[in-house]
Amino acid sequence: MKARTEGANASAYAYVQPAPGRAEIAALVALAARRVAPLWPLQSAIAVNPLSGFEEMAFDQAVARAAAIFGARDSLSIETWRNLVRAQQIDIAALKKVAIARLGGLVPAFAPIGPDVSRLDLLMARLMDLPPPDQPATAGGADPGAALIAKWCAVFFDQGQAACAMPGRDLGLYRAVVALIGHDRDYRRLAGDVGQRVVHCVPRDPLDAIAEGVEALKIPSDEIEETLAALVARLPGWAGHIRWRSEYAEPSDSAGAPAGMADLLALWILLERAGIMAPPPALWPAACDPRQLAMHFGLGQSQCASQWGAIEAIATVRQSELAHMFMVAAEQGFRDTLIPALTAASRSGATQQAPDAQLVFCIDVRSEPFRRALEAQGAFETFGYAGFFGLPIARHRHDRGRRQRLLPVLLAPQHDIAETPVPGYDVDALVRSEALHQHTRGLLGTAKHGLGSAFATAEALGLVAGGIMAARTLAPRLMQRVMQAINPDIEQAMAPALDTHALHPDFPAFTLAEKIGYASLLFRMTGMSKQTARLVVLTGHGGAAVNNPYAAALDCGACGGHPGGFNARVMAAILNDPAVREGLADEGLSLPATTLFLAAEHNTTTDQVTVFDIDQVPLSHKGDLAALRTAFDRAGQANRTQRAIALGRDADDLITGSCHWGEVRPEWGLARNAAFVVGPRWLTRARDLGGRAFLHSYDWTTDPDGTTLAMILTAPMVVAQWINCQYLFSTIDNHRYGSGDKTTQNPVGRIGVVQGNGGDLRIGLPRQSLFSDDGSPYHIPQRLLTVVHAPFDRVEAVVTAHDILSRLFGNGWVQLVAIDSATGDARRWAADAECAPNPPACQENRP
Repeated sequence: MKARTEGANASAYAYVQPAPGRAEIAALVALAARRVAPLWPLQSAIAVNPLSGFEEMAFDQAVARAAAIFGARDSLSIETWRNLVRAQQIDIAALKKVAIARLGGLVPAFAPIGPDVSRLDLLMARLMDLPPPDQPATAGGADPGAALIAKWCAVFFDQGQAACAMPGRDLGLYRAVVALIGHDRDYRRLAGDVGQRVVHCVPRDPLDAIAEGVEALKIPSDEIEETLAALVARLPGWAGHIRWRSEYAEPSDSAGAPAGMADLLALWILLERAGIMAPPPALWPAACDPRQLAMHFGLGQSQCASQWGAIEAIATVRQSELAHMFMVAAEQGFRDTLIPALTAASRSGATQQAPDAQLVFCIDVRSEPFRRALEAQGAFETFGYAGFFGLPIARHRHDRGRRQRLLPVLLAPQHDIAETPVPGYDVDALVRSEALHQHTRGLLGTAKHGLGSAFATAEALGLVAGGIMAARTLAPRLMQRVMQAINPDIEQAMAPALDTHALHPDFPAFTLAEKIGYASLLFRMTGMSKQTARLVVLTGHGGAAVNNPYAAALDCGACGGHPGGFNARVMAAILNDPAVREGLADEGLSLPATTLFLAAEHNTTTDQVTVFDIDQVPLSHKGDLAALRTAFDRAGQANRTQRAIALGRDADDLITGSCHWGEVRPEWGLARNAAFVVGPRWLTRARDLGGRAFLHSYDWTTDPDGTTLAMILTAPMVVAQWINCQYLFSTIDNHRYGSGDKTTQNPVGRIGVVQGNGGDLRIGLPRQSLFSDDGSPYHIPQRLLTVVHAPFDRVEAVVTAHDILSRLFGNGWVQLVAIDSATGDARRWAADAECAPNPPACQENRP
């Protein structure tokens, strides 16, 4: 290790720091692991901020730091931003305001530089007119070490896709690789004799291997953590998958193949000791020539010698800072349009109208335009609530061996819900059909991947497969109907069993008190009045896609890719329970006896709504349901028509695209998300939010101590921030933070996708979810704007009482505006960076 000396007589007082032990190495590994975000498998994908490990830093500093570590861009190119301005996606007036603020205000911004030329003119020229300097150069080529580790991870973490499983997986990732590495031709070629000797002598325990490697490589003790963190960042996809397995996965997900971040780091240390490493990419920022800027306005250095320093100052503004100004302009332009409309609505107040039906939708941005379309069909009142309906449950399907967690990953399941047959369905026949279908698929998969049977299978089934391919291409909707007839969906035939314990003694059942608590929570969180309509429909959501590795991402960005219909059915059953109704009445929440709760699911790809358990609707409510289903159909057609414009298709083609196996963009998902609004629906109902806002219902008058507001801001709002950041960073650098072109991807190990035939797991969204076909961004990268309708002092109390909120708002990851419920005035929460140079302005802006 590095020797250190202290004092005047350094030769008489010198010591060598001891090598770190296992406990210290384990702690350093845990810290290094935080550098990457956890990466969920495709079938349970959720949106995660890829820079979540940097949220302790101010946003702009974190972006720059992460860009250096991951070798990523820190923004869209200047020309791309300019095109967004030219396309009127960003207001040029907002950009000028940002430029004026950057220059210190109106007086310095309009200070003359030359005849009819101000400092603002110079900066706007750099933003909009002057050819940008060459893009930063990148040093470093292929990383052979990364290629080796990615290959080893792919075979180790495989979940049954490979015909031959890797031997020794039960030993753990590091031990399994070390046991086989001597037979790896790529390793032997790259490492030579030195690598062979290293393999024979390294410890077989990963923590011991890291400790020995740190000492052998003479890494200074104060650099170990950063060194390990940099190694974790070399393969953020595989590292993120390991973090998911370690922190969030079910025990069954890693059974038989244990792996932790220490395993990955031990492999990196092994390669470095064997000499198989590549230097990380280095970026050299480009600069603008001050003479070029002056000449743009016909100014020579002699003409404005006294102002040459000002010209140089603007010419040397970094490209990243210019790009950040564009993003801030996008945010301010959006905010300056939205907030006045909401403050005007707040001052006008609510209008009372007895609804024919009430519907509770997920807060998902795709629900907002559908809610607006439905409200246009009649007297329907809609609410926004987290799409798992406040139920911390896991589902045990009758036809699946795996447990499905149907709740945000911030929470842990408290109840395991089984299923029971619905009267009137031949469930046994459906189960047999499903089992036969799964068995046939398994046999076909085994035959296709078998070393001896692959070619024979292709010969035998080639004509059949070719016919199926042609049908899926030429008549996808007909093929979908045929497949449904062969393998019918049994979702409607099975219902959640609230008395789960009677079916499965090991499953914890709902107690009556818990049912009442979850039912009451829905009313508290949404502000729904106890004077409910005759029909209240809890509407979850899901998506539809074929041959799409990202299908789960269309279902839900928070609940592991699972649609919300099952949770809606559980909550409807709870609210229809007479004992629950009595318990609510004892708490002062007496619901009308005529109110019936139903469950439904909104397909965001097709805008079709499925209503569950309609056979159980009493005759007294069948007319209400019929009218609502007609409204659903009309709203769906209206919303498809609007969405089709953004997708460049006709409305009917959206349904075809949902079942076409060649469709790379079945819907835009949550692209263009920009705001999270906490307040009553009447605050936003008069404004078309364009599918850009998460809407969480909230009535501050029913929340005297701010508990409900705290729950909303610390849970669903945080999830919305993850979604917002995933879209933001996947857009600014789709190669490093996103996943690239969907058409050149391949699923690997049934857990993720890679570009081409190998490499790191892709961690974000594909280009097709973010960019139009011409390459222009459909999603505009901007930070989430959170708007809260409540008294100022309540908002401030909630934010300051929760570290996560102080961090997100204070470090500028999320923008916060509070609209005072009494006056309608709006105040913005100033980030810490704004407060430091100007405390009075900070106090004016903060609630």
